[in-house]
Amino acid sequence: MSHEIHSTVGIIMNIFPEGEESVIADCFTEKLGRIYLHIQGVKKIQNKHRPFVFLYSFVVIDCVQGKQYYRCTGITEWKNVYKKIKQLPKIRKMFIKQSFGMVQRLVPNGIPIPDVFTAFEVYMSQILDTTISDEYARILTLVVQLRILGILGYWNSDWTDNVLDISGKTFAYVVQNQKSVEKLIERILLETQMHNRIDM
Repeated sequence: MSHEIHSTVGIIMNIFPEGEESVIADCFTEKLGRIYLHIQGVKKIQNKHRPFVFLYSFVVIDCVQGKQYYRCTGITEWKNVYKKIKQLPKIRKMFIKQSFGMVQRLVPNGIPIPDVFTAFEVYMSQILDTTISDEYARILTLVVQLRILGILGYWNSDWTDNVLDISGKTFAYVVQNQKSVEKLIERILLETQMHNRIDM
C-alpha cells in the first residue's frame, strides 16, 4: 500500500453506499484506469466534496491507494455538467450504461488506457448534449463502441477520436450502415465471449 497522492481527471460511473455517511464511487479515470474510490463522509450536508459527487460527474480526483479501495483526499469539478445530467433522458443513460459495460468487461481495473478514456470522455461530452437527437445518440454509441474495440485490438481500425464528430464521414457511414455495424460489434463480442454479458 502506497501513501503517494495520485491526481487524475475522471468520470463517476456508479455510486454505492458505504455505511451511513460514505460512498464507494466507481470511477473511470485518465491516469489510474477504472478505480473504486472511497469518499468519506460525503453524505453529510456540510461535506466539501458533496456537490461534486453524483452519477456521471466529471471530476478531478486526488487519492491514495488503500488495501481495498483508493481513498479520496480531494475531489473537485472538472467540467460543469450537473444541469445537463439532470435533464438527461432515460434512453441516454441506457446508452451510457451499454458503452461503459463494454469498458467494465474488457478493461481490467487499475489498468490505465488513455486512448480508451479519451474516446469515452469525448462520447460522454457529446451524449450529454440534448440538442442532438436520441437517434444520433444511438449512432454515437455504436461509433464509440467500435472505437473502443479498435483501441483494444479487437478489430483492425485506424480510426481516431475524430470519428465521434457527428458531422464527420465516419458518423455518416455508420448512419448508412447501421445493421452491418451492429453485426460487426455483435461478432466481435461473440468472439471475445462477452456477447451474453453486454446488452446491445
